[in-house]
Formats: sequence, C-alpha cells, structure tokens
Amino acid sequence: MPDLALFVHTRKIVWADSDPAGIAYSGRFPNFALEAIEAWCGDRLGMAWHEMHQNLGGGTPFVHMSMDFRASLRPGDALATAVALRKAGRSSMEFAVTGRLADGKVSFEGRFVCVFVDDATHQSRPIPEVFQEAIARELALDVA
Repeated sequence: MPDLALFVHTRKIVWADSDPAGIAYSGRFPNFALEAIEAWCGDRLGMAWHEMHQNLGGGTPFVHMSMDFRASLRPGDALATAVALRKAGRSSMEFAVTGRLADGKVSFEGRFVCVFVDDATHQSRPIPEVFQEAIARELALDVA
C-alpha cells in the first residue's frame, strides 16, 4: 500500500522538449502532465496503462484536458509534477495536476478527466473493482 501522501512525479526537461528559443514548447506540457498521471496509475492503482489493456481489456482515454501556464521551463530544469485525484464517477476520474520547478515556483496547473473504456466496444464501463480501494484511498487523501 502506498504512503498516504500526494503523488509527485519528477523528470528533467531535456533539449528535445524545447523550441528554438530554448524554452519548453507549450505542446509538450500536456505530455508532462499525462506522463505524471500514467506514473500515478502505476504507483497508486498498481497497473500501468498498457497493463490495463493487457489485463483488463480496456483503458482510460482522456476526454478533457485544460491547463494554465505560469512559468516557462528550460532544458536542465527539474520538474516535479504533483497528481491528485479530485473526483471519481461511475466510469471517470478527474485529476488536478501541478508542475513545479525546483524552487517551488508553479510552472503549470491543469485539470484532466479520463474515462474507463472497453477495448472491444469502445464504450465507457464502470471503474474496475480492482481499483476501487485505491481510488477511495486517494479521494480520502485529497480531502485530508
């Protein structure tokens, strides 16, 4: 069982993330957030996205993404992205994601919603039972 603490994914910004001006290209920011959410799934749900397809016959495509940009990122910057599960519905999960620089300055904030979908039918399906306890634990963490 993971510690009851906010999940934080860390990475370095690399040259491939940047544009010719030497700052992270804005199109990479959703990827930074999705990478952190995928790491959250592996850590908190115990199953990475590709494993969901292999083991459960479905996945969690995103149906909503919104982001606000606060500070630029540059190659070499350490990025710590916090992922908090805010809501869980019948088939959906809503995340708040915040990316911070090493000095604590917020680089971006976002709201991301995914839906559990069956691979065969491409229709939404209830959140699998195997995740219910972990999701309840994460929602309780958000309240605390």
